[in-house]
Amino acid sequence: MSTTPNRRKLPTRKTSQGVDPGRLLASVASISLLVLLGGSVLLALPGANAQMPGTEIATTSIATEQATLTPTPSSTPPPTITSTPFPTETTAALSPSPVASAELTPLPIPDDKPRTLWVPILMYHYVSVPPEGADPYRINLSISPDRFHEQMAWLKDNGYETISLYDLVYALNTGQPELPEKPVIVTFDDGYIDNYENAFPVLYDLSFTATFFILTDVVDLGTDGYMTWDQLAEMKESGMDVEVHGRWHEGMANRSYDWLVFHLLGPAETIEATLGYRPRLLAYPSGSYDAYTIEIARQAGYWAAVTTASGREQEKDRIFELQRVRVLGSWSLPVFAAVMGQGE
Repeated sequence: MSTTPNRRKLPTRKTSQGVDPGRLLASVASISLLVLLGGSVLLALPGANAQMPGTEIATTSIATEQATLTPTPSSTPPPTITSTPFPTETTAALSPSPVASAELTPLPIPDDKPRTLWVPILMYHYVSVPPEGADPYRINLSISPDRFHEQMAWLKDNGYETISLYDLVYALNTGQPELPEKPVIVTFDDGYIDNYENAFPVLYDLSFTATFFILTDVVDLGTDGYMTWDQLAEMKESGMDVEVHGRWHEGMANRSYDWLVFHLLGPAETIEATLGYRPRLLAYPSGSYDAYTIEIARQAGYWAAVTTASGREQEKDRIFELQRVRVLGSWSLPVFAAVMGQGE
């Protein structure tokens, strides 16, 4: 099942990063969490090591983009998040889902059948030419607009159909919907402005969809070089998905319960308050997570998560460890075609 964007005439593209004070105040209020535990009230505040936005977010903090699976920091079962009305495996989600084909979509209850699907999930970051003197990390995470257009056109011409991550979650859990013969999922991490300026028009023109994993506090502050809420809303209206990458670009492995609650619930609530739907998908920053991260993410209402681990086979019993294909800017079109041809 291919998800086709709601095609409409695009307004003049905006690059201003200004922030409306009233909207920022509302967003800040929405991310202050009160978690009720055993009758007491816990106010979750940002950790002392919270990283401020800036150039380091786009370079140094993304330097280690390798999947990190470390032992759970504690053998003690985590407290259960009881005060937030998220769906469980026996209840339906009450808030709208980003799935384009259904405004009210329940949590997919897994059946008892094991299931593995061959679905490449492409991972992009920057869609722009690195500036002169850029460090190796910026270069490694970049693909030129012309090359991106070439790759998307190749997918279209060779019969690939974009599906959403929500389609994949349902297909893995329930066997439905039936996926197209050549499915592909396009994802972008971090929320850079060139995703809106250079990638979105290409996707829109080809009737392709994609998922954009964003850093909500970075967007709230109108950080230079990142998309704005207005731009994200425009893309969502046109059929794209906007999901959670965190508040800042901080790894989620070896974190405390309080830290994880603050950094998983907060971004989801910010997106819901700003864009009008509850995001259910997570991309671990720098691929950093552990078993404890997965447990708290489940409790916080997430349905699945993507990693930076390389692979194309997606497994039902590892739905919080979906693999992706990192697309390198150095790839020629024949190399890209060869990578996509694997598994056929």
